[in-house]
Amino acid sequence: MSGRPLADHLTYAVATITQRRAALATVLGLIFFAILAVPFGTHPAGQIDAILPAVGSAMMVAMIVSGVMLRNEYHTTRFVPLAILSVAYWTTAILLLPYMLASRHAFSATGFGLGAQTAPWLWIVWHAAFVMLVGAYVWSDSYFSRNAVTPPDAAEIVRRCTMVTAIVAGSAVGLIVVFHARLPALVGPGGYTQAYRLLVSQLLLASACVVMATMIARNALRHTTHLWLTVVLAAFTVDVYLNGEIVNGPFTVAWYMGFFEAAVWQSTFLFVQLRHANEQLAAFVAGTRSLVEETQRDALTNLFNRRGFDDRFELALADSKASDASIALLALDLDHFKAYNDHFGHLAGDEALRAVAGAMTSTVNRPSDACCRVGGEEFAIILSGTNEAGAATVAERVRLAVMRLRIRHAPEVALPAMTVSVGVAVMHSAAQITAKTLYDRADQALYRAKRLGRNRVVTSTEPRDAALRVV
Repeated sequence: MSGRPLADHLTYAVATITQRRAALATVLGLIFFAILAVPFGTHPAGQIDAILPAVGSAMMVAMIVSGVMLRNEYHTTRFVPLAILSVAYWTTAILLLPYMLASRHAFSATGFGLGAQTAPWLWIVWHAAFVMLVGAYVWSDSYFSRNAVTPPDAAEIVRRCTMVTAIVAGSAVGLIVVFHARLPALVGPGGYTQAYRLLVSQLLLASACVVMATMIARNALRHTTHLWLTVVLAAFTVDVYLNGEIVNGPFTVAWYMGFFEAAVWQSTFLFVQLRHANEQLAAFVAGTRSLVEETQRDALTNLFNRRGFDDRFELALADSKASDASIALLALDLDHFKAYNDHFGHLAGDEALRAVAGAMTSTVNRPSDACCRVGGEEFAIILSGTNEAGAATVAERVRLAVMRLRIRHAPEVALPAMTVSVGVAVMHSAAQITAKTLYDRADQALYRAKRLGRNRVVTSTEPRDAALRVV
């Protein structure tokens, strides 16, 4: 596997100006939120016991889905940093569960008897694991973007990373649960202790700032993943700051604000992923539609080819049946085109066909109509919701448009310029005739126009001795 530039990876779409503005507005909003907590954060805000399990469960789901999407992108690209970022979200989601179980007023009023210090220590492990694994992602992103790695080696690196993370995180949780009675106090009656504020909080804040600064320095936030991960780390920093510096107890204003910040940094990246996935799906659908459209277009004239004609004809007939409206079909043929081709050559013949196609599309330009090339010099026009008088008028306009091209005909042809014969057939009741019948009627009308001298419009309902001709 050879190395590929960042922009080639599915996650690394280039960040737009709009996305940068949205990210900046989000960060400024988070900072403003934290500033508001300074004068009001210690005020009681009412006890809502259901908020931790409800919001916590939603955050777990958001992180798990993020982890799954990142893992899928890794399997598509084999870009190791995506797997490491997936491990970061999976690990954080799993560590959130024991934290909620140990927290009082969540699933148990006493935290299942694990003591008052267990939840704060699990909160530290939960946050420390995330910022350390995001840091590992930033380092690996820089390394693997410059160095190629084979798929087996990539898989081995991911396995080891996952195993080491699981062992370390599991051991930390196990030790905290088993020895919870011996843990140093992090929370007292007035909130977090001074030891926490001076040591743990500062270390978490410093780590988050270092990871953010490294990410900004290495890629200048050119891509959506790096841009929004920086926003996630900003929300993470505000969360740590609120809990360490302002919160003096549960269910205060700052406590609820910190909970909101935690929800932001754990769910923001999922919204970005979903939006990016939606953009990819839209691009895929547009590309598929374009590809299908290309297979239904005639390469020479850019009109619908025979396959495109059949599809559009069936759709128009279905619409006609649904709306009980008439549908018209024009069958066109260039007069004496073989003589023109033989005299001037195939290149000139191709140019004539392109010119005639242009005259048709400039005359028939409703979105519901379709101009088609169904044979060498044979064309067809589908007119939805058109009666016979309207179809005959359109046919006459096309005939005149071709004459106005003034394409000089072969000397042996008794016509001053290239002309076209048109047969018109209209279906007034969708249930009465089939598509083949309508096509046969238009073709028979075209045959009559040729037999009557060409360069004319003939409708399928005209008497056999009458035809419309304007020279």
